[in-house]
Amino acid sequence: MTEHAATKDRDDGPILWSNALFLSLSPLLAVLLIPIYLWYSGGHWAIWVTTFAMWIFTGLGITLGYHRLFAHRSYKASPVWRFLALVAGAATLQNSAIVWAAAHRRHHRHTDHHGDPYDATRGFWWAHMKWIFHENDQADDLSNVPDLKADPLVVWQQKWYWVIALVMNLVLPLGLGLLIGRPWGMLLIAGLGRIVFTHQATFSINSLCHILGTQPWSESNTSKDSWICAYLTFGEGYHNFHHSFPADYRNGLRWYHFDPAKWAIWTGQRLGLTSNLKRTEAPIQWRKKLERQTEKYETSLSQFVPEVGADWNHRIESARQLVDEHLNRWSKNLREYQRACRNKEVTAALLRSLREARRAWRRAWKEFLALERALPLPA
Repeated sequence: MTEHAATKDRDDGPILWSNALFLSLSPLLAVLLIPIYLWYSGGHWAIWVTTFAMWIFTGLGITLGYHRLFAHRSYKASPVWRFLALVAGAATLQNSAIVWAAAHRRHHRHTDHHGDPYDATRGFWWAHMKWIFHENDQADDLSNVPDLKADPLVVWQQKWYWVIALVMNLVLPLGLGLLIGRPWGMLLIAGLGRIVFTHQATFSINSLCHILGTQPWSESNTSKDSWICAYLTFGEGYHNFHHSFPADYRNGLRWYHFDPAKWAIWTGQRLGLTSNLKRTEAPIQWRKKLERQTEKYETSLSQFVPEVGADWNHRIESARQLVDEHLNRWSKNLREYQRACRNKEVTAALLRSLREARRAWRRAWKEFLALERALPLPA
């Protein structure tokens, strides 16, 4: 039996009825009750503004809080920032930061294998939310989050999680609704509707982003880049990049990639609220690109007759080695430049050497890519 088949045949475990009923019924109630309320009572600008504001606040709580700050430690943050992220995360009803981060770290360590809580190879619905319906023998194992268990603010949130969740999802919407004479409308839309949408958006990263999209960085797992999911989750959709470089505080690498969490963390640094933003250096990124392009060539060459394949394999390997050499040189010069920057000893010669190394790599990379266009048709 293959590993994939064994994974699919695993016992799901006993059903957690509280989770299963809430996650199954809440979307149905939202879809049913919100239109009925709007039909009979109409909308109100304050309801829509509150819903939008709470969606942004709680969505970012998961993205830049639970995920990038607590699960991956991709940056550091001030106590005020961390407090707000913990309150916002609790308001999404996705468990405490400790439990959420523990499961997510297991996902990255065992992606697509036994031990991955939301293993995408078990199907869309399992990865999307069915994994939450069942007991997991590792759910109470918090041994991989000792850093979070030593954080007083995170421990505070763990202790008071349900109180925070009830205040944010029940007391606050009802209170704001009473101010405008629309308590039920505010509770339904800013409370229930917003929770359901945030749930489904977050779950789509575990499901859709492992099924639909592109893999520009790696095919070693099922993660995909999906710009559509990025719009739903404040930038989390560039999932193939994230699985390739999980410590990076960005998910959207390019400036034009929709990643509000990245922009917020960067802005926080300018305001003194965040620090130590982890970024994957360009040579490391391009080494991953080199590996990916080499895999594409190997796939193409497997379709050629041996005589043609051997000749092209030699040409591709020679070009790959040249790119690799220039990458090593660029990486070495970049480290020297960074050390000089820290010591305030940057010289014109050092800067010129760094630029020359990068230009040499760029020329070698273009020649390596050009081979793809020159490849003959397979046999």
